[in-house]
Amino acid sequence: MPSIRPTPLAIILMAMGIPICLVFAWIAPALWVLSFAGIAAIAVLIILDALAARSSRALTITPDIPPIWFVGSGNRFTLTITDEKRGYLPKIEVRPEFNELVDPPGVRILPASGVIDFELNMNRRGEAVLDALWLRWSGPLGFVQKQLQLKAGFSSPVNPDIRILQTDALKLIVREAEFGVKAQRDRGDGSEFDAMREFVPGMDRRSVDWKASARHMALMTKEYRTERNHNIVLAFDTGRLMCEPLNGLPRLDHAVHAGLLLAYASLRGGDRVAVYGFDAQPRNMTGMVSGNSAFSRLQTELAKLDYSTEDANYTLGLTRLSAGLSRRSLIILFTDFIDTTQAELMVENAARLSKRHLVLFAVFDDQDLQAQANAEPKTPEDVTRAVIADQLLQSRRTVIRRLERLGIDVLEAPVNEFSTALLNRYLKILRQERI
Repeated sequence: MPSIRPTPLAIILMAMGIPICLVFAWIAPALWVLSFAGIAAIAVLIILDALAARSSRALTITPDIPPIWFVGSGNRFTLTITDEKRGYLPKIEVRPEFNELVDPPGVRILPASGVIDFELNMNRRGEAVLDALWLRWSGPLGFVQKQLQLKAGFSSPVNPDIRILQTDALKLIVREAEFGVKAQRDRGDGSEFDAMREFVPGMDRRSVDWKASARHMALMTKEYRTERNHNIVLAFDTGRLMCEPLNGLPRLDHAVHAGLLLAYASLRGGDRVAVYGFDAQPRNMTGMVSGNSAFSRLQTELAKLDYSTEDANYTLGLTRLSAGLSRRSLIILFTDFIDTTQAELMVENAARLSKRHLVLFAVFDDQDLQAQANAEPKTPEDVTRAVIADQLLQSRRTVIRRLERLGIDVLEAPVNEFSTALLNRYLKILRQERI
């Protein structure tokens, strides 16, 4: 049942009746009873307005919730309100109430069509729950308001945003279609011998095999192909630092988006991909999967990566990862660090892991720190803030140089260019045949 309450207009009119009563009582004491007639009239109007207001039983409310939502903005939630007996609707204020995964959408006015669209922002992965719907409308005189709370209880999972992936993947497919898939490979792009064939104009002259040409009395060339079935491990640090927000989303979600694009390209190229997540303990560990059909499974596993408030244990996490790999792999470690003290164990365990595998550290360029370090100081607090930010940046650079001296690749890119930069680095590693 809706609750009924007076509007500010009714409260103001009732309050104005009190000084009028006092004026009547002072000027004409004998007529003081008549001074309450105005207040009584307003009270009657309030009662009549409450009776004339639209009944909540006449409203049909239909929420349209998609089966899956995605992290970030652009998630649509549609609400339809109709009144079958009457052809029009009163002015209704609508406010959906979700759990903490969804930023509050605020109050909206229902249009005359009875259909209202909310654009929701999901600030993290998980289960988004529509707890309740709040509706509020006024009577025809504007003296009372009815407020209705409907318990909803609808829920949908919030998964990594594959809409960004679809856009980037389309660019990848278009690029492949533009250049085509050639059996002839330049030296360095492929080293696995495939076949011999007669030289035709347009082929790379460096691929001519002169000994075979002498035997066949014709120019013969070697065809190469790029090795496939590489092992690619997407290792995610799900600890406290990776759960801090960056551009409105946790760093972990940005890493998951980049990992999805890389997984799509790797599976499409014939490689085998696995997902691994750890914080203080090893958490998610999948086996190697291959083929385009395995992408949905990887998407499900990436959606299971949970947020943690604990610091990452690199010793336990990377040791467990190394023990689960039976052949040389490309390990892409999505992580973050602040200073050299915190990164000491990370560097030691990464150096041990790089003796057998190719390790790529993927970290986000902290543009907020750079902005604070480069900002023009105006107060002593600004100077202190800039000095601390510069020290943190110097510590990050020190850790990155240590990793590079140990033969470990490091990718540091802004969040809006991170997915593309990671994919380009992966393709470069394949061309160089370093796996």
